[in-house]
Amino acid sequence: MRVLIWTAGGGDAGIGHLTRCQSLIPALLKRGAEVQVIAQADISLAPFIEAEGAGIQLIPDEGAALSALKRALPADLLVADRPDLTQADSAAHYAAGAARIVLLASSRIGRYSSDLAIVDDPVLTETDPPMARRIEVGAHLHMVRPDVLALRPTVPVVLDAGNPCQLLIALSGTDPGELTEPLLTALHRDIRARSLPVHLSAVIGAGWEAKRRLNLLESVDEDIETIDQPASLASTIASADAVVTLGGRTTYEAFALGRPAFCVPWDTTADYVFALHAQKLALAVDPEPEKAARAILAALDSPADINARAARAFNIVDAGAADRVAALCLEALS
Repeated sequence: MRVLIWTAGGGDAGIGHLTRCQSLIPALLKRGAEVQVIAQADISLAPFIEAEGAGIQLIPDEGAALSALKRALPADLLVADRPDLTQADSAAHYAAGAARIVLLASSRIGRYSSDLAIVDDPVLTETDPPMARRIEVGAHLHMVRPDVLALRPTVPVVLDAGNPCQLLIALSGTDPGELTEPLLTALHRDIRARSLPVHLSAVIGAGWEAKRRLNLLESVDEDIETIDQPASLASTIASADAVVTLGGRTTYEAFALGRPAFCVPWDTTADYVFALHAQKLALAVDPEPEKAARAILAALDSPADINARAARAFNIVDAGAADRVAALCLEALS
């Protein structure tokens, strides 16, 4: 069977669509599929999509990428994972010879028809009526990057009250709400006031503006570690005892690595954060930094709840997601 993957990366799209497909490719190959990938992305992003055994084209120009997609069709199965898909795209893909379509980009579930939509969030949060004939939803379908899974421990971290704790603040590559600085300030003040054995580290994402990045590097207290524009967070998360996120992909990487996760429900991430909290996978804190800091430190003082959430998340977000998704994709052919 021939599987064609249509994806994109870079700019506002980030790398999440590419890395999700990168995780899926080996699982499809293992099931005997012939896999071809057309990615609208710069060649510099090759490390985030390359996979041995698949034919992969990275094409920065939108028009050239669309031409390559048209040449690559027909296919037994088209896996579409992009943030800009429309119903007109779906109609064009079926007309060009996509016998079946699987949609991975959950934000398009109400805007792009497919035979199957696979949503790797705990619940379906999109408000548009789905246009898929079948929908599979759940955190157990979240495919974590191979380089992260390579660091997966045998058991999750268990926090002990009163013991030293390395707390990582990783609020996405851009931290659009600019919450890192006020959260660090609030946490640092309370930790010092109470002489708590909590050590802080913070990620400066690749999407931060240069002025903001320099301001933090120059003003941050010397006992706070800064991780400046890391290529991958895997080793950074693995070096921490607990992580604070916005509820996105970093959260699932923390889950896979057995790290307790605190999530700030900022704006567009709020629905996902509350869903993770309701399913007892992460602990949602207040979006106001002062209140968030108090809630995080209170949970570290009495860690039974956050430990239980980390253990549950570790068991659900495992190394088997790509196999589960690949099986669902190929089921769509029958």
